[in-house]
Amino acid sequence: MDTKKLQLYFFIGLLIVVLLLTLALFKPFIAPVALAFMMAIVVRPVDKWILAKTNGKRTLTAVLTVLFVLVVILVPLSILIEQVAVESFNFYTAVRDRGLGDADLLASYVIKPIQNIYPTWNPDVGGYVKSVADSLVNNFGKIFSSTASIALGLFIVLVTLFYILRDGKRIKKIIMDVSPLADAYDEQIIDKIERAVNSVVRGSLFTSLIKGILATLGFYVFGVDHALLWGMLTAIVSLLPGIGAGLTIIPAMLYLLVIDKIGAAIGLGIWGTVVVGLVDNILMPIVVGRGFTVHPLFVMLSVIGGIIFFGPIGLFLGPLVIALFSALIEIYKLIVLDDQNKEVTSL
Repeated sequence: MDTKKLQLYFFIGLLIVVLLLTLALFKPFIAPVALAFMMAIVVRPVDKWILAKTNGKRTLTAVLTVLFVLVVILVPLSILIEQVAVESFNFYTAVRDRGLGDADLLASYVIKPIQNIYPTWNPDVGGYVKSVADSLVNNFGKIFSSTASIALGLFIVLVTLFYILRDGKRIKKIIMDVSPLADAYDEQIIDKIERAVNSVVRGSLFTSLIKGILATLGFYVFGVDHALLWGMLTAIVSLLPGIGAGLTIIPAMLYLLVIDKIGAAIGLGIWGTVVVGLVDNILMPIVVGRGFTVHPLFVMLSVIGGIIFFGPIGLFLGPLVIALFSALIEIYKLIVLDDQNKEVTSL
């Protein structure tokens, strides 16, 4: 066998072995590193603003941006998750001890008309709700039972974010040097990935979170029990295009009507329509910016699928995967289909 071919085969085999070992070594940190890259894209406007204020001092800017992420994003998000966990436990305890309470009346208003048509239909609504409550408590229990691993993951996220912000241009150059594609394609690929992440995180997820917060305020003011839990559900279903928030606000209005709080039901309906309903029209164009967007339905499915597949961290990893997939589809259209059209045109 030719010596050069033998050397090449040996090198490729060694490279594959080392690559597999490296992947195994870094597997526990894939999620924190991915989150750090996602955060670096999302907070870029803040980073640029701080860089201008520090007269181009890159290291200081990176430190201040990481502090911004910690204080403005991570700490409030941690407090919110903790409060939702407490609310979920309270909801679970209430359902376990007292059943659905007044909500049983609401269920009967829906079930009885259907049973007049299909007498054998008798869903165990209480059992379904208990199952959902049990799942919520178990999932949040898993989050808070592994405090050490959460602290380590958070530390890795912050450290990785610092180096991405500080050495971003150098990292980008290394990726472009290693890539076999032309630099122009690399630039477009990176740009589309950034825009896809912005569309999902700063667009769909952020606006859904705002909807959830506003809905929580409405539920609390108009006397809906477990307002924070309802608000969390509103944030998730708000990812559905069109009717999203209505899937929680309308049942809450019906619940208020059933317990004879007609004024509160009307107030909640107005709040949901005017305040929560207009968030998409006002906030989405501001936070997303340029036109590349990911359809909200795919974002919602990615959130649910991410939680099922990755666990609680999938709330962020799921949308990140769908953002990358959307960007790669655009890149495929850009590189492969454009080249095919050029070949056809030349013929």
